[in-house]
Amino acid sequence: MRHYPDGYLEYWGDIFVSRKLFHQGLTFEQFLVAPADMLARVARVEARKHLPHAEPIMHKVERTADHQLRQRGPVLIQKLWHGSRRRNRADAPLPSRR
Repeated sequence: MRHYPDGYLEYWGDIFVSRKLFHQGLTFEQFLVAPADMLARVARVEARKHLPHAEPIMHKVERTADHQLRQRGPVLIQKLWHGSRRRNRADAPLPSRR
């Protein structure tokens, strides 16, 4: 076990308790090994928790795409099997080259 000066322990102990790092699953001994790195890691984890609407937007995009596909599905099947409702150049037979 490593020995730290009292001032070092008091300083980092106050930060450990005030930031409630024990709720993150850290022990005080783990925190003392590299306190600045641990604070940076905890800050990154907390920042990821509070990203504004990142996940719901992705779900909204997926729902919109799924809905559009469901709406167009029958139309696409009809075009595939029966041709389009309007005859256009793409549906017309190619002219012969005689």
